[in-house]
Amino acid sequence: MSSSPPPMEPSRKGPMRISVPDPVVREEHELPLFRDYGRYASLIAGTKDMRADATAQLSATVDHSETLYPSLISFVGQTGAGKSTLIKLLIDLMSDEGEAFPTPVVGAAGRDISTSEDVHLYLDPDSSESQAPLLFADCEGLDGGERDPVGAKLKKKLEKQAKQEAASGGRRRQRLKHTSERELIWADTPRKQSREFAVAHLYPRLLYTFSDVIVFVLKNPRVIEGVLERLVDWAQAALEKSSNQPVLPHAIIALNASENDIPEELWDVEHATKALMESLSRTIYHNATFKRYSQFWRERDRRIETVEQLVLSYYSSLRVIRIPTRGRPNLIHGQVKRLSDMMRWASKTSRERKAELRMLLDADEFQPYLQTAFDHFAMDLNTPFDFVQASFSNSPIPNDFGGNILKLAIQVMECWKDLARGPTIFEELSYLVASCIMLDAARHKIRGNDEQIFPQYIEHLDNALENFCDRHWPCEFIGPRGGRCVNVRSGHGAKGHQLRSGKLLAAGEYEANFDFVSYRQHFQENTYRKLKALRSLVSARIEEASVSEEHAAAEIHRESVLPAFFSHASRGDPQVFISHTICCSCLFEPPEHALPCGHIICTSCLKTYGKAHLKGHVEISECPLEKREAHFRKAWHVNLKPMNCGVRVLTLDGGGVRGIVELEILKQVEKELGGAINIQSFFDLIVGTSTGGIIALGLTARNWTLNECTTRFEELCGQAFTRRKGMNMPGISWIVSNYNHSIYETRPLQDALVEAFGDNQYLFGGKRDDPGSMDVKVAVTATSAAGQGVVLANYNRLCTEKLSYHFQRPDKLYGEVKTWEAARATSAAPTYFKPLHHEDSKQVYSDGGIYHNNPVHIADRERKLIWPHHQDQEPDILLSIGTLFCEKRKESKSAQWVGSSKGIVAHGRFLQKMAQDHLHTSLDSEKTWRDFINTRAPSGVNRGRYVRINPQVEEQPPKLDEVGKMRFLQDSARYLVGEDPKVKELAHRLVATCFYLDTLGDVKEDAYHEVFEVVGYFHCRFLAGEEVAKLGKYIKRHAQAGHDAHFLMKEEGRDTDLPQEIRLDARTINRMINHKVFYMDRPAQIRRNNKLSRTEIFCA
Repeated sequence: MSSSPPPMEPSRKGPMRISVPDPVVREEHELPLFRDYGRYASLIAGTKDMRADATAQLSATVDHSETLYPSLISFVGQTGAGKSTLIKLLIDLMSDEGEAFPTPVVGAAGRDISTSEDVHLYLDPDSSESQAPLLFADCEGLDGGERDPVGAKLKKKLEKQAKQEAASGGRRRQRLKHTSERELIWADTPRKQSREFAVAHLYPRLLYTFSDVIVFVLKNPRVIEGVLERLVDWAQAALEKSSNQPVLPHAIIALNASENDIPEELWDVEHATKALMESLSRTIYHNATFKRYSQFWRERDRRIETVEQLVLSYYSSLRVIRIPTRGRPNLIHGQVKRLSDMMRWASKTSRERKAELRMLLDADEFQPYLQTAFDHFAMDLNTPFDFVQASFSNSPIPNDFGGNILKLAIQVMECWKDLARGPTIFEELSYLVASCIMLDAARHKIRGNDEQIFPQYIEHLDNALENFCDRHWPCEFIGPRGGRCVNVRSGHGAKGHQLRSGKLLAAGEYEANFDFVSYRQHFQENTYRKLKALRSLVSARIEEASVSEEHAAAEIHRESVLPAFFSHASRGDPQVFISHTICCSCLFEPPEHALPCGHIICTSCLKTYGKAHLKGHVEISECPLEKREAHFRKAWHVNLKPMNCGVRVLTLDGGGVRGIVELEILKQVEKELGGAINIQSFFDLIVGTSTGGIIALGLTARNWTLNECTTRFEELCGQAFTRRKGMNMPGISWIVSNYNHSIYETRPLQDALVEAFGDNQYLFGGKRDDPGSMDVKVAVTATSAAGQGVVLANYNRLCTEKLSYHFQRPDKLYGEVKTWEAARATSAAPTYFKPLHHEDSKQVYSDGGIYHNNPVHIADRERKLIWPHHQDQEPDILLSIGTLFCEKRKESKSAQWVGSSKGIVAHGRFLQKMAQDHLHTSLDSEKTWRDFINTRAPSGVNRGRYVRINPQVEEQPPKLDEVGKMRFLQDSARYLVGEDPKVKELAHRLVATCFYLDTLGDVKEDAYHEVFEVVGYFHCRFLAGEEVAKLGKYIKRHAQAGHDAHFLMKEEGRDTDLPQEIRLDARTINRMINHKVFYMDRPAQIRRNNKLSRTEIFCA
């Protein structure tokens, strides 16, 4: 379901639409199109706005993305029954004075043509500021026939006008824009291409599947029996078109425009419901529709004796409410309030049940589920939508040991299809799990015998098995005519036994001989026996070969377990076990390093099965998951940050064309460094937003020089900012931009990014010819459709806490973004460019600058997650670069999120709010920086580790899209930064960060335990080569006359003590320049009186 403003209708129509049939067929398409206009995202973002205090929301230190759990309430019924009227009444009566929420168009009385076309979405004012907002879906009338609704006629008229006003040269103006569209592949006959068919068959499948409540609206029906016929008919059309549906929707029958003179007790909901059920109780044996559906359920072992029992086979509950006609305002208000209360109760009940089943979706998860369903039902109306299958990509499993066992079990089940029983899968897994425990215990030097070690892992085994049995192992019931139930335990209660085709087999509870309670002990004992046997082999290997326990365990794991398991479990194709969220080699750590074969392994396994060299350089020639004969064509080389090195971080603000300022600042820094070493080589992590994100991707994923990056950036800006037709016409430009959701064409930007970054390179994972510059980690920020910050990155890390932003990492390659898509996502500034709809992951992304224009908070959090052993230490350097600022700038007053009397105006104001409120205030990146520094509160010499360069100008800097001012911006940045002493100081600090001390052995202590000593050597981060020579030249050039460069070491907090000096003498420097290597002849010795004291090291 989705969204868009009905074009220029003189009403209060809010913009959500699923567009189908006739009205949306384009000239080049024979099939009708299914369009999503992004209204869901707009409403959720608006809801978050209203929940947040303006000051707190725009502070980068506050989590402005509190989790929301929306409920969908669908209003369906006959044409002219008053669905739109009822929604309008709910919104108007529940709105506070002064609020203006979008409401539907209300048709003229007595008209038998639908007013609304397709499906439109509205926000309930009464719940708009709660954590569980209600969304009203207004569906086109059920019996409108083939006549176009009023809204569809208006849309056709406007599109016809747009064609007639097309510019010369045959290029026609764009129509009302959508975020995505799909051909309806099943619509291959005139009947299936009809509007009536879509209303009767497509809409029920979507609304019944995803709605928490169905409000069935009828207008004062004379034959009450017909009400329930329509209610059951509508549900039957969708009943078998979804499987593993956790909860059936609740049903509310709204008898609209009821006569005022009915008995008073019928206005009471409980009485009205009971009266209706009693009056129809015996019609189950006489009404043809009821008889047919009763027989349907009896054939599936469910006894149907009353109409109520029949209805509750399709719905979780049923309530009846009467809404009076005109003349009794107090009664109308009271009944509408009761309807609102009923909807909130039903939605709450539904959410609670889903939470019990661990299938409750938050606002961000709901969006990709919808997109997956859109794809599914656009392709095929008959195959059911499977919630469990959709959950694989949309509800990530925890990335701990238990979660990783579960993912592997699911993958084995998928490989073996229906060939394996549950016990067989976990029998197969137990050997690998035991081996992984053996390896982990050896790596972490966990002491003790098998009986002492194994219990430390039992909780993970239990979590994996219980989750698999509850949410992934299908019911084992087999029908009398064959066919196995596909519903899992958590998705079984709603419909009973169901075939893969969606057909209901029978009523009944979940059945399985394989369950957690009965198999738990067997799985534990089986794994323990194998662990014991493997550890015996390790002991024997240690004795035979005189190797360490870790080395022996790794060899046995590689030789006896991994290739055998993956060859057998994958049925001969280990490629099916490529995962982006688990290291299949050890099941403990996140995968970080993509190998030529496509498998991705963690750093520990890379070091274990590769050949590690000094300074973190690792060479690996084969994949540990495959047989040894499957060697790589050439050795794979990976550079790791040495353990004892500090972390160096660069952040780049967003700012449109002002990104050229960041490039000029970086050029000045690189120039100060001698211009011989690429600037990105001095950083471990680069994080960018918007154009800063594009620059970050160019420097890392493509390894561009600054000159090349500048050229590419100028070309990109020139191509990207291509205005739409009509944008230069007074009075028309605003309408055109809001029709299209953007000022600029999207295609030129996309083409420019594909040309710059290529169409085949994934940001993370995928087969590669070489590792590239993956040793420099890069992340860009974006904003999800539901208004949450998102990080797209070329690395992985483990995080077990809830963050204010989402780290996007799908399990499979098809869900990953390509590098150009990451650039497109981070730079999709509202009103300037349309959001990126990522088809494969079903995610929709907008500019990261909406919340994180200065991404320093995200960068600092990410560095701690990537390198957890450094999380309590200050970074070596954190450099934040901006795109100019002016103190004179006037802050715009943040307006409340309100609707409008016109649909297109409502959407336009929403976009303007995002662009002006969030972006405008976020562009005050100096405030973000000040907030960050105040939070970190570095003291003493640590203050110098945090550097911000953002030139201040006297007048307002150019706008984000003023391409003609780029040369001026370059010159200004060069002038403002060229002689800035901060740049010279920064260059010295970056050079200093290139060296680190690597200690040898353990800390030694004297006989009296009063003096503690550690010995180590200084090393250079750069491997032997040109960079070392160029670094040596820089040090020699800047050495003061008669004074060699040197390292200074002192105890932290002892500022009055003289530091210990280690000289970089001429011999060492000449060796760097002439032989391109760095090493010092003598070790450094550090002596302290406290074993736990910290030592600070400086380069001078």
